[in-house]
Amino acid sequence: MPKFTEQERQLINKRLLTASEKLFCEHGLKRVTVAEIAKASLIAKGSFYAFYPSKEELYFSILVNCQKDMWKQMDDYLNEHHTLQPRKLVKGTLFFMFELMNRYPLIQKTDSETMGVLFRKLPPDVIEKHSGEDAEALQLLLKHGVRFTQPIEVVTKTFQALYGVIVLLEEENENLRRQVLSVMIDALVNELVEE
Repeated sequence: MPKFTEQERQLINKRLLTASEKLFCEHGLKRVTVAEIAKASLIAKGSFYAFYPSKEELYFSILVNCQKDMWKQMDDYLNEHHTLQPRKLVKGTLFFMFELMNRYPLIQKTDSETMGVLFRKLPPDVIEKHSGEDAEALQLLLKHGVRFTQPIEVVTKTFQALYGVIVLLEEENENLRRQVLSVMIDALVNELVEE
């Protein structure tokens, strides 16, 4: 395994993230190879594994980075709309987040097939760690006075399932997707958020 200084690691990791996101957006997870990622990142193929155990973990890492950026924007949204009643605040926040997803090409590219590959190939602890991060993001809602009727783990998994449904509706026209999303968000907010 090659040895890199901390500065080299940061520079290479940045190149890996940038180059691979471009490749994944253009070709999808399944069609991109580690060799292509290494070449685009200006490193040897063997050096790739000093940073990521697999291309799936790299892909997932990029998705998580996108999501963390979205959470920062969600916090700004909550600060701007904090005077809304809890259910209206949560509903508005969910719509804001789903609209925000359109600004992230890799999130748009991540279809149900890709999600299936990720869930099959990623170690369970990686997925579980991400669930914990999702639960932390929901703490932003609590900070603004939202109270849930269920434990945070249930709310987290419910919102993750909502995202999964949206991914499954990827082939539908935008109007139908929006209608389904509206019905589901209304139902979930009424069930999960105290008024």
